Amino acid sequence: MYLSTFYYFQLPTWMADRLTELQDAINLQAENLCNAIGVIQQVAQPSFFSDFNWASRSAKPEYQAFIQAQPTDDIARSFAVAISATAKQLDALIGALPEEEASADIQRATVHKLLEAYRSEGAKLARITTKLESRLADVRRCLTAIAQTQLTTQSLESEITCSC
Repeated sequence: MYLSTFYYFQLPTWMADRLTELQDAINLQAENLCNAIGVIQQVAQPSFFSDFNWASRSAKPEYQAFIQAQPTDDIARSFAVAISATAKQLDALIGALPEEEASADIQRATVHKLLEAYRSEGAKLARITTKLESRLADVRRCLTAIAQTQLTTQSLESEITCSC
């Protein structure tokens, strides 16, 4: 009972593709931000707080070697580039989306313009078709004249060869 009265809103395929692309870009940006935060947490130098005992972590030689081996500038730069590129992509995708639905007046005006263009192109097609039909009739008359001339020439040639 309820399903028969429920109408599904279906997006045009181009709109669904844009929304899917936008969702993918948002997911990529979220992944970039989460990864950047994770890397920052991983390579950050420990801070000393009197309430916490960081000495055990920072005193380990493998942790010190790991911290010193990380090129923090390259990591920060690569994440900054990735985040800014994805932000630009998001901006372009959002800018490509339609702003709002067109009002009935705008839709009527657009339909009217399309009908005018349809009528003018139809009239142009009719003129071209008439012109081409006239040319086709001329070509057929010329071909008939050529065929008649060839038949006359062949009959004259056969009379000349027979009388000799």
